[in-house]
Amino acid sequence: MAAFWDFRAGFLPYGIRTLRLFSLSPLCRGAFRVLLTLIVIDATMAAPLEWPRFRGPNGAGAGSVKLPEPLTAESFNWKVELPGSGHSSPVVANGRIFVTCNPKDTAKRILVAVDAADGKIAWQREYETGTFRIHSDNSYASSSPAVDSERVYVSWMSPEGSGLAAVSQKEGKELWRKDLGPVIAQHGPGASPIVEAGKVLIEIDQDGPKSFLAAFDAETGAEQWRWEHAGGKASSSTPCLHLPPKGAPQVLTISNTLGMSAVDLATGKLAWQLPELMPKRCVASPIITAGGLAIAQCGEGQAESFVKAVQVASDGKSAKEAYEVRRTGGYVPTPLAVSEFLFLWKENGLVTCLKAATNEQVWSERVQGPFYGSPVAADGRLFNVTRKGELVTVAAGAKFAEFPRVDLGEGSHASPAISGGRMYLRTFAHLLSLGK
Repeated sequence: MAAFWDFRAGFLPYGIRTLRLFSLSPLCRGAFRVLLTLIVIDATMAAPLEWPRFRGPNGAGAGSVKLPEPLTAESFNWKVELPGSGHSSPVVANGRIFVTCNPKDTAKRILVAVDAADGKIAWQREYETGTFRIHSDNSYASSSPAVDSERVYVSWMSPEGSGLAAVSQKEGKELWRKDLGPVIAQHGPGASPIVEAGKVLIEIDQDGPKSFLAAFDAETGAEQWRWEHAGGKASSSTPCLHLPPKGAPQVLTISNTLGMSAVDLATGKLAWQLPELMPKRCVASPIITAGGLAIAQCGEGQAESFVKAVQVASDGKSAKEAYEVRRTGGYVPTPLAVSEFLFLWKENGLVTCLKAATNEQVWSERVQGPFYGSPVAADGRLFNVTRKGELVTVAAGAKFAEFPRVDLGEGSHASPAISGGRMYLRTFAHLLSLGK
């Protein structure tokens, strides 16, 4: 249950996890456990959010899926054409998949709601800015949406003006919108919003000086806090949540300019920072291992990449670098922690398995790529999609094994989503459903 309390959309107050059951009588302890069980059951029934943000709960990339054997091009439940192309990854809530796309020759972003049962488009909303220069491998629709039990949150960024909006999941009605100001980034935008404990969080890390991490009330859009910081070399990574055993929940962010930073979720105050940690540009997002290590990576083009593991103090007030991995780590695909293992997935298809706690290499093998999508894990396997549009599957364990791949029929830069026992795959212009 601990993982459920920590990383779902704030169903339980974070203070609950700090209670000491041994201070209660045996009778009270039993009653307390029953109460928590009922709360969790009720929360699960109310809003079973299996994939609420980029790479699922807390960006960990872990889910459960029931796939047919063997996987073939005929294994899909449905395939729907989207009203534009894009690189953003799908998110899932309440029987619907939400994804953004961009019509050709425009800078328009379209938020699309697709029914998970049959793949029919339920509604769509448009957000438009003027065109601007982006990297040839980027897209105007690279930022993934985020969801809670009621709303879907979408962001758009441009030099002339950026924004964040909340939309009702059922009707597609806009509920609030916030102006985020201009965003200048050499390669274009890529970071995505997240939702934690009733707060919508978004990181604006740009080439200019006016960078910030901000939290908005999920229901009203009211700004709750803003942590401003210097920009320099724009980051496209999406924050994650870190829960120190004896400290308050923290928002973990990375960038070349600031290294790794932890900001108090409730107040927006800086808890600690390792300013020299990330020597290259940050595109991949940070993750937390089962042992509590914070993992981040950076790189640039074909240059040497760096993966950093950080040990945070139990009170959440300080941190130190635990180890560094060079060369075998990637630049764009986000790492993946499964049980005691840490998996690094490089753009050229080099996949490396390490023991997360010690940095000991277990295996390192190459699978045919190239890749921009980030891997996800389900039922003992890792899944990723090549830039050419092939679903690749490898074993998520101490021995390397690759399984037959499936051609999706079109290129992809997105990461899979998993919910309700199914996997949802986004190619440039289509969304596909796979699983029982």
